[in-house]
Amino acid sequence: MNLVQETLMKLARQASLILHDYYVLTSAYFNKDLDISENHRYVLKQLPVSCQLTSESSLVLIANLRLWDNEMLLRSIMEGTIKFVHLTLGTNEERESKINEFWEVLPAISEIKRTKRAKALVDSLPEPLNSDMVFIKDVILDDEIMEELEKRYPRKFRKEVEQRWSYSEIVKELSQHPLYSNLNGMFHSYGIGSQLIHQDANAINLLIDHNSRSADRREAKELAHGCRQISDIITFAAMRYFAYSKLYNEDIEKLFLESFDTLNNEMEVFHQLFRDIEDKYKDV
Repeated sequence: MNLVQETLMKLARQASLILHDYYVLTSAYFNKDLDISENHRYVLKQLPVSCQLTSESSLVLIANLRLWDNEMLLRSIMEGTIKFVHLTLGTNEERESKINEFWEVLPAISEIKRTKRAKALVDSLPEPLNSDMVFIKDVILDDEIMEELEKRYPRKFRKEVEQRWSYSEIVKELSQHPLYSNLNGMFHSYGIGSQLIHQDANAINLLIDHNSRSADRREAKELAHGCRQISDIITFAAMRYFAYSKLYNEDIEKLFLESFDTLNNEMEVFHQLFRDIEDKYKDV
């Protein structure tokens, strides 16, 4: 294990404790009294739980120096957090409508797509492969159910809902809210994660650029990269805590925990190291 990994493992371990502290604060709202439906309360609980679990996995990747693969997990945490914030805003009626779209309508739309794709796959296979695709056939809805779903959710409606729930549309809407006016900056990291998921040329060139650097530049970049990811993970946890507090009309005395401030100060050394080394190479 090299010094970079040892350092990031230590920082990730510290971050794991802070992440847990934020989860304790956030989970205190799960069963707190509020005039919302049980389904509403249930869905609002599931997103933070899912984000928490993925955040824990993300820290494991950082500790093992899998920083580029981790960008894909960070994209998932970021999107889950943004959707959670979106679901906490508005009147009870507005939130119930969003909860219904998120938990009922979007999954139904996905079932329509999944059935069509699975049916196309099965129909394209010759025997005996066709008969062996039981695990695929199991996801194909009956014709009557498909007809009912497509009647309830026409194609135009499905496209409108999917567009409304796209990451870019949610961020644009949230950016107009006074509490979240700075969220436009979240497009950059999300874009990097998307490129890596799709394995496009830009993503491959990012890796080529990183691997072609001299050892000192590469190591400084890895340290700064890992520190930025750690900071993002904890910041997203703080955002979920903040969103829940606002849903309950509560004010948080200090959003960022002292332990997080301390960790950020420790990580700033590595950000500065990266800037200094990059400045040194500018004139080379």
